[in-house]
Amino acid sequence: MRVLLPVLMLALIVGNLFTILGLTTSLPFGLNRLFLFGGPALTVLATVSIIGIVLHRRR
Repeated sequence: MRVLLPVLMLALIVGNLFTILGLTTSLPFGLNRLFLFGGPALTVLATVSIIGIVLHRRR
């Protein structure tokens, strides 16, 4: 589980980057939707996974 934390941190950064790109650039409609839905989804998934791993390691 400890090996997954750097990967999840990277996923958190990429998710935030996708969200920012989706909000600030004028991409084609399909790509913009992918960034605007995929970015926050990746961010939330990575955040929940990081919290789960940290809480599991505390016990």
